[in-house]
Amino acid sequence: MQIGCCWFDIKRTTLSNQQNETSWKMPLVEFVVLEHLVRFRDQVLSKEQLLQLLSQEHRTPEKLQEAIDRLRFFLGKQSAQLLETIDDQGFILHTRMKPATNHTLSGPLAGMTKQKYGLLIAQILLLIIFIHSIFEPTESIKPLNKHDILTSSGIVSYYPVSNEGESLADVEDLSSFFIQQIERCDTVLWDDVFVSFNHNLRVTSIVLKRQGAEGIEVKNVKGISSVASKDYIDQAWLKRTGICG
Repeated sequence: MQIGCCWFDIKRTTLSNQQNETSWKMPLVEFVVLEHLVRFRDQVLSKEQLLQLLSQEHRTPEKLQEAIDRLRFFLGKQSAQLLETIDDQGFILHTRMKPATNHTLSGPLAGMTKQKYGLLIAQILLLIIFIHSIFEPTESIKPLNKHDILTSSGIVSYYPVSNEGESLADVEDLSSFFIQQIERCDTVLWDDVFVSFNHNLRVTSIVLKRQGAEGIEVKNVKGISSVASKDYIDQAWLKRTGICG
């Protein structure tokens, strides 16, 4: 039975590599696994099916994977592609080599299956959407001077952001109000606070940033008022949004 560059002799339980002219007298586990894959060639065999063929002492997922790895090693780099792992299902022994489409991936992605690669792309797209939702661009935003707020939990850096059409006096007035509310907090849970009031005080956009145990954490908070007023920003609102503790 031809398997790539190798000849599988079932009667003699040998696998012979015709490229390097080597022959392998196969151990029982490897022989049983390959013989069953050959019998059901081009069909996916589950790990459970293959495990049931092994004796009790060898009936472990580790022993099965070890046998698969040894078979691939002897088949050689090119022919080993015939023995494919199907995620969460099992293994399949192909009759013919697949078209060389897997070479589009290189480096750390080279051994990644199509399913895992698709999942990675989906996660990256979700991350891009998440970042965009936090840093949603606004027209002509202008960061003003940083204010250091001394609180009971330490120094918090406050950055007011003005929007097009807002006067410096209005921004400073709104900033003073927000700083007063922050100073009244028992605990401020963030290191940096970026605040933008817009749409006639009906919408407040806040970006929070802090250094956590696993790196930088960022959170986006939006406050919406039915009337043109900033008075909804009080201690209860700051605690409810997770800005203060």
